[in-house]
Amino acid sequence: MRSENGRAGANRKLRSLFFALALLAGALAACGENDGGDAETDGDTETDGDAESDDVDSSSCESSSAPVCDGETVVACTDGRETRTPCPSGAFCNYGECLPTTVVFPRDAGPHAEESEWWYYTGHLQTSAGGTFGFQLTIFQYLVAPPETLGYMCHVAVTDETARRHDYTQGITTRKNEWQAEPARLEILDCRIEIDAGEDRITGRIPDPEAPDRDLYMIDLTLKPQKRPALHGTDGIIPMSDTGGTSYYYSYTRMSAEGTLVPPAGTAEDVTGLAWMDHQWGEFSVGQFKGWDWWSMQFDDGWEIMLFIFRSWDDVVVEKAGTIFDPNGQATWIEGLDGFDIEALSQWESPHTDGVYPQNWDILIPQMDWELRLETGVADQEMVNPAQNYWEGSVTVQGRRGETNVGGVGYVELTGYASDIIDPEARR
Repeated sequence: MRSENGRAGANRKLRSLFFALALLAGALAACGENDGGDAETDGDTETDGDAESDDVDSSSCESSSAPVCDGETVVACTDGRETRTPCPSGAFCNYGECLPTTVVFPRDAGPHAEESEWWYYTGHLQTSAGGTFGFQLTIFQYLVAPPETLGYMCHVAVTDETARRHDYTQGITTRKNEWQAEPARLEILDCRIEIDAGEDRITGRIPDPEAPDRDLYMIDLTLKPQKRPALHGTDGIIPMSDTGGTSYYYSYTRMSAEGTLVPPAGTAEDVTGLAWMDHQWGEFSVGQFKGWDWWSMQFDDGWEIMLFIFRSWDDVVVEKAGTIFDPNGQATWIEGLDGFDIEALSQWESPHTDGVYPQNWDILIPQMDWELRLETGVADQEMVNPAQNYWEGSVTVQGRRGETNVGGVGYVELTGYASDIIDPEARR
């Protein structure tokens, strides 16, 4: 079992220090023993070992240009010559710098032994007839009874944005239909996820609550990442508040979606669209804090943003963070309570629970000067769940990044706004 607890911050600093020392040692080895060497070499020294990993391009370049990434290779300009340095194992390239990470593929695509884990797919679909739908498919793993009894949940939801209708199913079980690590094959109740190199396939059904042998919706989608995995928290680890432990966390922020959706009418429709996938796991419990707000945004010009807020049981914001991704998948991390400002412009009172959920948000992010507005098209996208009630819904996004106007779509998750069994008051 791999876990990160209260020592996570120190461990991350040590990993970064060791990684930096390793890079320094490699750079020194690549330099060879050129100081004071023979004049006949004219400054060119043949080296072996690690130096062979640095490729020198014959093309000239501007020495003042900053290093950039080409995949997981740093491309730099040294003395007017282009150099290409692959990042070592256990590292990824971000804005011209190799950074360490603890998340490894394909190993970490599948299930882990930690007490909490989920694979979370959301997205937006269009039919050839012009219909638009939001969707969610999620498999959760959580600790039911210490030390080893695990439970599983399957959640599937479809929002018909034209009819302004939200249908969903949720189920809890201790039984796994299939649970395989490499390649990842996960099936719980009405949810199935298959993760292969280059594509995921997800299938889910929403039974009619009045006739369980009949389906309200079925989805069968093939999702292909358009960018590499996106690591949150720099090295793929984020804090789950001061009392909630830590979580490994990566996303596929832009996945093409193609497949079929069977609506209540019963005739399968071909759909295409855009999806987002989150995978989190760690030694934390969602009962250690009251709730969280989470926003994902996919912009038409290739940028993405993820933001989250954690609230304590005293309803105090104890953690705020997020990540901005440019069209090439390069990440800018947002940390600190002053990293962004969010204001809810309205609220929705649930007719199903006692929940009162914020709706429609103005967002300001000082880094890169973002000013955004998120609007909810369908207010009732609540997931009524025996373990934890929450709101998960599709939104649209408009605003600006500096002087550039931007627009796109997104998904929002809101927990801790309705009473449920994880509330300490409800357990008394």
